[in-house]
Amino acid sequence: MNDFFYTFTIWFLLFIIYSFIGWVFEVVLTLVKTGKFVNRGFLIGPVIPIWGAGCLLITLFLKDQSVLRLIIFSGTIGAILEYVVNYLMEKLFKARWWDYSHLPFNINGRIWLGSVLLFGFGGLFVVKFISPWIFKILHLFDLTMLYAISGILFGVLLADIIISTGIIKNLKLSAEAMQQDYTVEITRKVKKVLEGKSNEFKRLLKAFPNVKFYRKK
Repeated sequence: MNDFFYTFTIWFLLFIIYSFIGWVFEVVLTLVKTGKFVNRGFLIGPVIPIWGAGCLLITLFLKDQSVLRLIIFSGTIGAILEYVVNYLMEKLFKARWWDYSHLPFNINGRIWLGSVLLFGFGGLFVVKFISPWIFKILHLFDLTMLYAISGILFGVLLADIIISTGIIKNLKLSAEAMQQDYTVEITRKVKKVLEGKSNEFKRLLKAFPNVKFYRKK
């Protein structure tokens, strides 16, 4: 049982670390593109779980693969994860949060070749360099410290998920309250309404400036 909790703790901390690294990557990328700092992601805290989940899966299942297979499978895992998350978020909250339709080699606007290549080569870097280094760092801490850190982070993450989900649900309700069925008009009106709300609503609009809201009967 102790081995199980220890292993789970290590994997959870790895998930959190990669979620943070993904957040940093997206923030820096946005900063380079726009010259502005934007707190990316759905959550309030500096983590993007889709990055953590992808890197964790790659580390778990692909660590013993050859370089070529590692790149191919990492790209595949990342593409599937991004497609599924995009689809579920759209169905749950009636909003298309990111859309690659304007880019070449995309599938339904949910994924595109560029992101698949990023996942592929990023997975190679994760497995060969970053994960081994993180494991070495984590093994320097004693069990009590690891359990305490993971417990605190889990509580904070859970609270963040609950709060952020409530905020996103309000976005959905705002879209449903509109009488129009035209996506562009709904999106414009929802954004106008949300601009007058709390800073967290404004943060989401900045994090996903191209979000499209819609209302289905």
